[in-house]
Order: sequence, then C-alpha cells, then structure tokens
Amino acid sequence: MAGTTVPEIYCWNIKIEDLNICLVSSKRGALRIGLSLREKRDSADFFRKRFPNTRLVENYPLNKLLVQAVQAALLNKPFGSTIDFDFSCTPFQWQVLKTIARIPFGETRTYGDVASMVGKPKGARAIGQVMRKNPMPLIFP
Repeated sequence: MAGTTVPEIYCWNIKIEDLNICLVSSKRGALRIGLSLREKRDSADFFRKRFPNTRLVENYPLNKLLVQAVQAALLNKPFGSTIDFDFSCTPFQWQVLKTIARIPFGETRTYGDVASMVGKPKGARAIGQVMRKNPMPLIFP
C-alpha cells in the first residue's frame, strides 16, 4: 500500500470504555488499527492525515473480520479466521509480526526473546523498531 493511492478505503470505529479503536481496510485487506484513550474520534478523522488523497468511507462489512479479531484479542481469546492484510513491510518486519502472533495468549516475551526466535539474537532494538511501527497492535501485540 505504501507509495500507492487508492481512491477509497473503509473505516470502522469500536469504542470500549475509554478506549477508542479505529480500523481501516481496503478491498484487499486490513491496513491499520489506531488506538486512542479518552479521545472520541471517528475512524475517518483519525486516518485522514495518513491517507490524505483517499476517500474514507464508513463500512462494517469490509472490516467485519478485523472487528471480530480485535474483539477476540480484547477478550484474550484466539481468533480462528484468517485476515488478509494490505500493508507493506520488509521481510524482516513480516517475520517479526508473524513470530509475535504465535506467542500464546497471556504469555509475554522480551524483545530479546523475539530477536532470538527470529534468528537475530542481538537484534532486540530492531524488534523494538518493528513493534514501534506495528500497523496492527491488537493483532500483533
């Protein structure tokens, strides 16, 4: 998706207590999840700066699987369906995200642990950078 312009993307908003969860997808798959506390913003407003030349349309059906995955994550439950993604990242970033996704619910790993898991035992800082740019923080926690 990076470097390309699509005429229209689809957003949805989930509000759970003080947590505002903004979701955006294209027809090809999930693009990004944005989180904010106590700040009531709709998804179109939340993503307008990130996708400036794109029409943002509220659409639940195109975000349904992503909504269900987020709700499962917040309930600390596994999500059985496969989500298509439409964001670009390097092979290393994708390897880290897939590794993070395999960590069992309720368990944690340090960035050093994850670095070892991806074959880069001295790469804890690199793992931190991948996680800082993580486009799907509730899917790849």
